[in-house]
Amino acid sequence: MNSKTTLEDSVKETTEKAVENVVENVVEDSVNETEEPHFTLTINVPQLPGKTQVLANASELVQEVRQWLTDSPETCIYTCFSLCYKDKRLDDYKELQEEGITQDCELDLIEEPYTEREARIHIMHVRELLVGPFKQNTSSVGIDPGLSFFSAVSNINEKATNEQHQNNGKVKENSEAKKTPFADYDFSAPSLAKFVPNNFGRCSIKCLDSLYLSGWNPVPFERRRRGDLLYLTTTTIEGEILHITSAINGFFANKSTMKNFDPNPRSDLKVYHAHSLVSLLQAISPSFRANFKSLQDFIALHHPFETIPVNTCFPAYPWVVKQSKHIYDMGRATEIYLSLGTDAVDSLRDWNDEFQSQREYPRVELKDRVLRERLINKIQADFTESAVKGAIAVINGNVIPFNPRDPEEEHMYVYNNIFFSKAFDTRGTFAKLGGNDAAHVATGKDLEGIRTVNAIDVEGLYTLGCVVVDYKGIRIVAQTIVPGLKTFLNSLLFCIFLKFFTIFFQGIFRRQDDSSIVYGYFDNGRDEPRLCSDPEFHEIVGKAAKPLHLAEHSVSDSKENTVKLYTSLETKGLMGDDGRRYLFDLYRLNPIDIEFLENECEDKEGSNLPRYPHKLTLFRPELIESYWDHKSRLWLQEIATAKQKTQEDSTPEDNSSDNEEFNFTLNPDAFTNYKSPEGEEYEKTKKIDEENVRNASKYLRDTVIRMLIIEFTTLAVTPVDGSSLTTTMHRRGINMRYLGMIANVMDESQDKKLNHVKHLVIHEMIIRASKRILRSLLRELPITYVPYCISHFLNCLLGADYNPDPQPMVSDTTIGIDNPTYAYLNLTPSLLLQQIRDTVLIRFRYSLSENFINVNVRKLPLLREICLRVGIQIAAQGYHFVNVKKKSRKRLTTFLPDDILNLIPIVKQANPRSVFAEETFEAGKLSIARGHRELGVDLMVQSLALHEQSYGFLHPATAKCYAALALYFYHHDDIEMAIDFQKKAVVVFERTCGVDSVDAVHSYLHLGLFENAVGNTELGLRYMRHAMYYWEIIYGLLHPDGATADQNVGIMLQNMRDFEGSVKFFERAKDTNEIIFGKNNVITGESYHLLAKALAFAEDFKAALIAEKSAYNIFHAMYGADHQKTKETELLLKDLTSNAVHNAKMALLKKQDKQPQPQPQPQQQPQQQQRKPTPRTTTVQLRTTPHHLNVSTQVKKKKLSKK
Repeated sequence: MNSKTTLEDSVKETTEKAVENVVENVVEDSVNETEEPHFTLTINVPQLPGKTQVLANASELVQEVRQWLTDSPETCIYTCFSLCYKDKRLDDYKELQEEGITQDCELDLIEEPYTEREARIHIMHVRELLVGPFKQNTSSVGIDPGLSFFSAVSNINEKATNEQHQNNGKVKENSEAKKTPFADYDFSAPSLAKFVPNNFGRCSIKCLDSLYLSGWNPVPFERRRRGDLLYLTTTTIEGEILHITSAINGFFANKSTMKNFDPNPRSDLKVYHAHSLVSLLQAISPSFRANFKSLQDFIALHHPFETIPVNTCFPAYPWVVKQSKHIYDMGRATEIYLSLGTDAVDSLRDWNDEFQSQREYPRVELKDRVLRERLINKIQADFTESAVKGAIAVINGNVIPFNPRDPEEEHMYVYNNIFFSKAFDTRGTFAKLGGNDAAHVATGKDLEGIRTVNAIDVEGLYTLGCVVVDYKGIRIVAQTIVPGLKTFLNSLLFCIFLKFFTIFFQGIFRRQDDSSIVYGYFDNGRDEPRLCSDPEFHEIVGKAAKPLHLAEHSVSDSKENTVKLYTSLETKGLMGDDGRRYLFDLYRLNPIDIEFLENECEDKEGSNLPRYPHKLTLFRPELIESYWDHKSRLWLQEIATAKQKTQEDSTPEDNSSDNEEFNFTLNPDAFTNYKSPEGEEYEKTKKIDEENVRNASKYLRDTVIRMLIIEFTTLAVTPVDGSSLTTTMHRRGINMRYLGMIANVMDESQDKKLNHVKHLVIHEMIIRASKRILRSLLRELPITYVPYCISHFLNCLLGADYNPDPQPMVSDTTIGIDNPTYAYLNLTPSLLLQQIRDTVLIRFRYSLSENFINVNVRKLPLLREICLRVGIQIAAQGYHFVNVKKKSRKRLTTFLPDDILNLIPIVKQANPRSVFAEETFEAGKLSIARGHRELGVDLMVQSLALHEQSYGFLHPATAKCYAALALYFYHHDDIEMAIDFQKKAVVVFERTCGVDSVDAVHSYLHLGLFENAVGNTELGLRYMRHAMYYWEIIYGLLHPDGATADQNVGIMLQNMRDFEGSVKFFERAKDTNEIIFGKNNVITGESYHLLAKALAFAEDFKAALIAEKSAYNIFHAMYGADHQKTKETELLLKDLTSNAVHNAKMALLKKQDKQPQPQPQPQQQPQQQQRKPTPRTTTVQLRTTPHHLNVSTQVKKKKLSKK
């Protein structure tokens, strides 16, 4: 026993020392490099308000100050200006400290002459200002990108909320209960008609009737010499048509009309010239001046994060939308010209060079690392936006392929300097691995490999920019182009050369010879396959192989040439003409899951399961890391055991193991058809490599999955939807192909606590099968048939109870297709359900019941997941899934083609990571857990600053920091600071993850509790109701987190003296917990106890007595008679019994018409607990910073004021 304890202590001590080293390193870097002085700058502006102030720090660029001035309501009218200090113009790309700017410096805003480009930027900026906070981007791919409902939820009955806050939430005992936000709450299934809040309004205040480029453009040559740049036409609210000239020195009203051109300034106006277009319109039109001020006030009502553009990540698109009214606007069509110019030169970018140049940015000092990560994030976001537009153009037939004579599946495209190809196995590369199924998987694995290599960030090793886009059933791979390819693409010889490369990277090479491939296995289809390993390339790859735990292994070709590789044979290394070393074809970066491959991908005797559709069953990188940690712990135990045995008679030479380094690697070519050199040593090495890979596969099946199920059982992890379930599994290295195995284990377990997760697992298999079937149906269709196909598919899947025989509809707008034979026309409910059963059986090895659609499916969550996975946007209205009375039936089917408003692409990208910011955040949480609160919160705040600078404000990683800090401040009684951070988290999660994402819903639930803690109970209940509406759409009932939310709402309703309303939520929480945990469980007992108190407050003493008796029986059975919980319930039970007896006597006296006696006082009245509800313990997930939103500075000021 002592030996075991000593061993565990030794391992624990070694682990803690390693953790402490990480914390110390992070703390040292953070303290030494992130502490920068913050100061206030005063900016002198030419017009009112005359002066404005900016909060800045020494390392910020002058350009960032300029951007803040452009975004600020006080100075938003300026775009073309420079900043001066003591009559010296500041360099936009230098830091403030380099320009000598310090505390209390005053800068001058100097208006600069316009160029045509600056004039276009200014006009575009003014148009965006006039639209308001909810501008619909004309270049977006869907409806309402980056939407947030926060202001709509917050600004209801604000006056009453403020009055309640002034009273600090105190409610007089004799006051009547006010009408609460839950007064009309519908406990039945929610309607999608309420998805968008009623008071959410996109339309802002109208300042002009129109503003657009004039028909007098382009500027005549003789006027260009006079400084004219552009001509505008605008119609004011008063009805006056103005013709305005954009000139070098600003804007002025000219004498032109619709019929006559006269570019001379108008002399009949009191003010006809201004540097800013807004200033000119304010001087000319009183209505514009008044309405523009009202518009700015309206924008100010919104949270600042609601109005900032989402430009460093792909925005979230809601799947349920209210289509806004389409307004006639002559200027909308010219926005592309205003953005890109006449020849679109502004959009032509060398993506590959930009990517690699940013990666080569210095990374020694922290500020350089932060700037580097910010630039990489920005270029990735820009590339993703351009790639998505290009992919849609390719699929819609708007881009001409450069190999048009090949079959359509083999077509390749170049659009906006991006190379596009389709994820089909048209050349037989994956013929033995599963054909198109394997090719589809390989694209995702390759993107995963790029993400992994980029995270390692080895200097001198490069990958290509890559984005995978799924749209209308087709997967498109978009890649950056290696320098020089553009001129080579015109060569017919190059098009022939492309035929012999893999489908993913067949277009990246710029040379006609094979000498550019210097690493890996190369087969061009013409010559003898070649195996190569350049020593310098091999050395650089080795630096990446160490953190990736890849084994160096020897490989031979048919001529017995032997080389050493770290990566798999399929991975290739290219020496580019730009002198950079590129690694690509990374889809086999990780080894094969051999146990799954042998058990499921081959025909086996006695098995009734069909073969798995492909053999590209690889480990996830998280599993490799987890297995390495597992092996390292075993190694530490062995070292500790050896030390313990030799401790007494050891010599200094015997302690050489102290300097040993754990070394464990996996061969990515194990169990493949690679050829190893002949020889006993090579055979032994190969056998060891295969054994290691097989053990890793067994570790996944026997340990990782088993531990996950234990976490589900103990509620350590409680996923809510398919996305959170996928994240939970992926973080542990579990592939989604194991869903069926997990479901089978849960079937055998029969543990009620697993029912909510089991339901989610089965749901996820059905969703993934449905997604595949729908994509296959959409792939062959013209764009006009898409809504007809989707609506019929949804009717067959979800609307069969409403109409068991839905009839497919066809488009009446397609010319030349008289008798379409598309597959969706033959789809019926029974056929679709059978296809889903077959797909689940093949891909997940799980057998669904015949009636699974009625047993395992909740229709609203299923509809939501399918829309999100395929990219469907449907109309916000009530959909009937069950049969109703014929008189009220206005539709023949649940869904109509007109309900399908849009189809958006699903985007996957290699998101860059800020490793130092993440490490600082984890170090902060670890310090808090160890009791070093001040150090921990300092680290978390510094991490937040790094997140804001690297990712920007509107990014999911930054939102996770906001949420984590909010929870910390809430638990440490700094509620106001917690609310400030939580509001930021809510808005950012809504705009980047979705208005109904799990993160956004959890954030609203927490914000409701925080508001209640400071007395804003009514506002808190509004947040809670908003969140619970989406909760029921996401999951429905019978989830443990849902029960926690119900109990919190019940407590808050008691604070509002709505006792009857609170009873309903306590009853629902009790029912949920009883179903999940069973009758005899302390959680169920606590639910009965809370329900009893709620019933007592509602003066239903009989029901309260029954509930409290159930609680007493549970606590007595679980804890015994002497436990505090048992005694508490026993005391309350006596009081309730006394009340029940008294009420019975009173009823009897009343019946006998006798005068009732005064009511005896019970020993203890149940008291209304004005307690602070506690958020359920859930994992709170983790861009350039505008000065007025610098949260890290706010935290520091708050701490200083406290001190």
